[in-house]
Amino acid sequence: MAPNKKRKATLKSSPYFDVKKEEGIKIKLEENLSLDQQEDKGVPDLLDYDLKVLFVGINPGLTSGAKGHHYAGPTNHFWPCLSESGLVDRKLIYSDDTNLPSLYRLGFTNLTARTTRKASDLSLGEQKDGIPVLDTKIETLRPRVACFVGKGIYEIYSNKKCKVMGLQDQVIPWLTGEGETVIFVMPSTSGIVTAYLKPDKIKFFQELNKVANEQDLKYPLT
Repeated sequence: MAPNKKRKATLKSSPYFDVKKEEGIKIKLEENLSLDQQEDKGVPDLLDYDLKVLFVGINPGLTSGAKGHHYAGPTNHFWPCLSESGLVDRKLIYSDDTNLPSLYRLGFTNLTARTTRKASDLSLGEQKDGIPVLDTKIETLRPRVACFVGKGIYEIYSNKKCKVMGLQDQVIPWLTGEGETVIFVMPSTSGIVTAYLKPDKIKFFQELNKVANEQDLKYPLT
């Protein structure tokens, strides 16, 4: 009797777990499909004159495009790192981005405006097409620092290898002739970039704060 009961229990439980597994896969697929099918709101530039830092991303991902905010992906480290950088005085989330130019003189733009699932879905030519537009924004709006969020995007922009991240030798003169924007390069804040853990990324944000404050002393607001 005991062996038969055990065999029956196994037979009853196995299909149950198979169904649960299949349902889990189905839900995951539905989540991915729903993200692809959501309306792409686009992610607008958030700019102003004399920003302390202008963050330059490569292009919006699907989550950012669906929500209409910068660095909105749930695994992106941007907002936790910014919250501990010294550039702001409170914890921030992606929906706070619209207020940052006025509150903290922090702005946002992307080299390419088109939303894609992966940055690799962009052609090199498409990305390079955004360089003159980005230069005009920087030359005109006079941010103290242009921070490229990702070494790869800076290498596309500068057309050279970035040997050391952080403050670069390259500067961008302002159209007014009264100063220049320095360039800072940090690792991508994407959660899938594992070469740098979040504590290491926070250190780059804190160094960015130091550079931005030095630039503010050099070119104070009038």
